[in-house]
Amino acid sequence: MAGYQMSVTFEFIRDLSRLPSPVSKKAARTAERVMENPWAPELHPEVVQRAEKGVHSSRVDDNYRLIWKHIKPDYIVLCLVDKHDDAYRRAQRKAFALEGDIVKVADILDVGAKLPKEQVLFDWLQPRKVEPGALFVGYLDTELLNMGVPQEALPNVRALDDADQLPQVERLLPEDAYNRLLAVALGIIERPVVADADLRKSMERHQGGDEIYLFVNSEEFKRALAGDMEEWMLFLAPHQRQLVTRAYSGPARVKGVTGSGKTVVAVHRARYLAQQMKAEKSVLFLTFGNRLPKVIQHLLERLAGAGAPELDAVECCTVHQWCARFLRQHGRYPQVKDDELKTAIRLGINAGKQAFPNLTTLWQRPPSFFSDEIKYAIKGRVIGNLEQYLKLERTGRGTALGDTERRAAWVLYETYQAYLREKGLWDYEDFMLVALDLIRGGATFAPYRAAVVDEIQDLSEATMRLVRALVPPGPNDLFLVGDGLQRLYPGGYTLNRLGVDITGRGTVLRRNYRNTQEILRAAYAMMSGISFSDLDEQAAQVEEPEYSARTGPMPVLHGAKTPQDELEWVAGRIEELGRDGSFQDRDFAILYRMRPPYLDLIQRCLRDRFPLVEVTDDPATYFGPGVKLSTLDSAKGLEFKVVFIVGATDGRFIPRDDWSLDGPEVEDYLMRERSRLFVAMTRARDRLYMSYSRGQPSRFLADIPQGYLIRE
Repeated sequence: MAGYQMSVTFEFIRDLSRLPSPVSKKAARTAERVMENPWAPELHPEVVQRAEKGVHSSRVDDNYRLIWKHIKPDYIVLCLVDKHDDAYRRAQRKAFALEGDIVKVADILDVGAKLPKEQVLFDWLQPRKVEPGALFVGYLDTELLNMGVPQEALPNVRALDDADQLPQVERLLPEDAYNRLLAVALGIIERPVVADADLRKSMERHQGGDEIYLFVNSEEFKRALAGDMEEWMLFLAPHQRQLVTRAYSGPARVKGVTGSGKTVVAVHRARYLAQQMKAEKSVLFLTFGNRLPKVIQHLLERLAGAGAPELDAVECCTVHQWCARFLRQHGRYPQVKDDELKTAIRLGINAGKQAFPNLTTLWQRPPSFFSDEIKYAIKGRVIGNLEQYLKLERTGRGTALGDTERRAAWVLYETYQAYLREKGLWDYEDFMLVALDLIRGGATFAPYRAAVVDEIQDLSEATMRLVRALVPPGPNDLFLVGDGLQRLYPGGYTLNRLGVDITGRGTVLRRNYRNTQEILRAAYAMMSGISFSDLDEQAAQVEEPEYSARTGPMPVLHGAKTPQDELEWVAGRIEELGRDGSFQDRDFAILYRMRPPYLDLIQRCLRDRFPLVEVTDDPATYFGPGVKLSTLDSAKGLEFKVVFIVGATDGRFIPRDDWSLDGPEVEDYLMRERSRLFVAMTRARDRLYMSYSRGQPSRFLADIPQGYLIRE
């Protein structure tokens, strides 16, 4: 049996997780059967009295009922599961609306709103110049207006007798309103319930389609039921599903607020493209962080099911991993030695000083400045000669360099590169540049039909040019995902300048799903009023996101005397939260700016109290048991129920002051450090704790209002 299309509310997921284990298993089996055929006799389907039309219940066992709503002939929503009387009582409070393909649901008691009463006769009609027809005779004016019918078009709509006459008023109606009226008239959807103004606000603020997960088929739903509750986060709200299955005429971009499901959309998109294309290794999924490819592969396998044929069509890797394999296939065997890279920079600085001894300000800069100049400005921007470098707009590098300073930096760069060639060594940027040169020179490779690229805000121009070379231009070729507010590394390019035109194919996701309102409010307060580069021509401004329905305790900032005291406080919180069984060891993550000194310190202080696991590129270290340990950078793209950020001490770690920087360079550095803390804070789904010692808390946290952060 083909079965029904099914969505489930967050409320249903929560109910299922709270049921006793035997009942939860029965409820899951009942839900599977409902998806196959909600009218099956063994389910004992019943209309819920005094509830909105279309709300039904099915029997789980003698004590529990599953509540669902029939939306369309082949589409139902699982709403909740509870003990018999409680289930009916909760069902009677639910109100639903269908706007386009998006289901919205709210609890009428939340705002004291009332459901509209159905009226069938003409007693509510106002005098009109036209005689009312039969098509919408049973509908209130407010219902038609809420379906999008303009006030001035009401008499014309009222005059219709049957669906065949609807085209006569099409020109008077917005497209969405016309389509909705047509769907109602043809019986494609049940009569939508029109919410009053308060109820409508509740729908938007709470579930409003954003706390509903849509499943493609019964197999996907069964895999979700079989997994842990946290894996429900793989599944999409209806409006996100539209991005996954949309046909694009060229490159498309999805950007949005943190926690808005960008990466989850990307995972679904990769699977969808693989299902369409079917050919082996036809879809390339590129990520920035080394830990993410195997995590993405794990999520794809969870989503598609073990052995699903589309898995062979998707290749997940970082750009460096792809380049290393490609280079080996063409007889290039790159070697990178970090100590030799430092030596090359020192030699380059000495050569530059000899050629331009009067540039004392330039040579006072630390070696890391010149390493970054080579990495981000020269190699990252695919600069091939001095003339190009002199003309380069060094956007994102902060410090302006004049003509003479650039000539000096070029001497440094040529010396640096000559030393590496002499030693037979590479740096990591050479992976992309050499691969790009080989491809441009005619080196053979099997082109991909599509690429899904995550975290594009942290990729270099060279990387994006390489991606463009790997996938021939065409429909559905590039699906680019990222958020400039989470940029951790210097950028400096825009998509348009690379010839990647996303006009008409850009989408912004504004609703956060991951975090509680309290965590998100504090994090965004810290970023308020900041402008940033989002790979567009104009600087972007931080906009407050649309908040999810989830709430929780306020974030906490704790001051301690020593780092050891910080960790003792962390341990106490973990033990406290774990006592009632709400959280397991795997739900906690301890994040730090740099591995030394905190990683060793955590392992010494806490290893006898909790199982500790440093997150690596092995998915088991992320999805498996144990308290998670990670740097702020390595946690990017991941999420945890409870996050502890230790070492949030100003000037020492977050940020760590660099007295060699000045002017715009300092501002750019501090912006990226602020973004690091923002990214770390928004890794927390349910609870966020931060600590500092031997100093003052991070200056960034001073921008969070008193009522948004508990300071201990």
